[in-house]
Amino acid sequence: MLKYLALAATALALFATSAVPATADGSWWSGIQTWETGTVDRIVDGDTVIIVDDSTGKKRRVRLLGINAPEAPTAKHAGQCGGLEAKAILEQTLPLGTHVRLLSGNQKSKGKRSRPQRVVLAYNPVNGLYDQDIAWGIAERGYAVWFTVAKEAAMSSLYRAVIEQAQQARRGIWNPAGCGELEQPQASIDIRISRTTSGAPVNKEWVQIRNVGNEPVDISGWTLRDSGNQGWYVFPGGTYLTPGDYRIVHTGKGTPTKPNPRDVYAGNSYRLYPASNKQNALVGDGAYLLDRYGNYRFWREYPCVKDCLDDPLGGSIVIDDFSLGEKRGKARAQTQFITLRNRAIVEICLDGYRLDTGAATYSFEPQTCLAPNERWTLKVGKPASKKEARAARRSAEPLIYWGRIKPALWDNGVITIYSDQDRVLAHRAWGANVGASPLKD
Repeated sequence: MLKYLALAATALALFATSAVPATADGSWWSGIQTWETGTVDRIVDGDTVIIVDDSTGKKRRVRLLGINAPEAPTAKHAGQCGGLEAKAILEQTLPLGTHVRLLSGNQKSKGKRSRPQRVVLAYNPVNGLYDQDIAWGIAERGYAVWFTVAKEAAMSSLYRAVIEQAQQARRGIWNPAGCGELEQPQASIDIRISRTTSGAPVNKEWVQIRNVGNEPVDISGWTLRDSGNQGWYVFPGGTYLTPGDYRIVHTGKGTPTKPNPRDVYAGNSYRLYPASNKQNALVGDGAYLLDRYGNYRFWREYPCVKDCLDDPLGGSIVIDDFSLGEKRGKARAQTQFITLRNRAIVEICLDGYRLDTGAATYSFEPQTCLAPNERWTLKVGKPASKKEARAARRSAEPLIYWGRIKPALWDNGVITIYSDQDRVLAHRAWGANVGASPLKD
């Protein structure tokens, strides 16, 4: 508790020296509308405030859009590391009686327990404007994760940018020793997120945790979470990763170690990671790995917001060959293939990456790794016989069947390999699509 109070004091000191974004013309919030005004009655925690509505005189429990702050402790719950600090910042930012405006894209926007979801702008007595974005202030001080709502993402790019700054500076919850002892400081973990499409089995969605360091790491008691508060998984005792070892955390329900020895299951009945969107507003999510003390040690967020043509593995994997197939329909699918080659001098793993042809998307399975100069071939159709399937398994270089009935490649087309962050790893186009940008909107 003393450590939490000390962190809260530090957070308030940061508040005193930091400014929230302000523009005289209000352009930060031009894509959303003011629906209500009111005064602050009580601070619940770092992302929830009770407002007395100017029009009705009633109290409204309002949830800040764009962020998810740690839960503050209550009489019934212990709370989360950073919860006291986030609440203290909000209490300092929004003293009781502060006048605010409540904005959103849709007046009916609501979250859990029917709480209105709003961007909260506080009155600034210095210039007479409502330009103090409260969620931005919490995020800038490092006490929130990025949290998007698909229909309320007009401000999400701004929040993502300021959270990335806090992450790079290791402020607030991003301080690897902010919540307790820094255990296993030598740990080096890579996270990959494999998303799936609506209607696909929940367990097709998974997160891979891989030890990419040179020393073993014990992640027993460590927690994997998304940006919300529902999809948390705690690694059981004995989860010991030697260098190169990994675990696949499937979103749904299942039996640990089945069907593969490194499979575990979070036990959810719904997908956690939404489709990304950069066309109208930034929509995405993240996977975060916390140690036993609640320190945020490693994380991965999507989609990319800059350098999206520059995947870290770029130039290593090339689309070496492909065939548009012969004839039509199923027969054409059976004769189509795509071959990749690893040009790097080290093994490259494509776990969490996906191959997109414009007509269809193939997600690489866990442990899809190519040795230096190795070729990997994806046949679009199905094996014509059991003999052909056996031959594929015995092939000197990986040969995988997609299992499609319809063709995936056409006379004018593209093949693009994207990372889980939507970065471009490899791209090839032909016909009328030559010169087209591989970037997703």
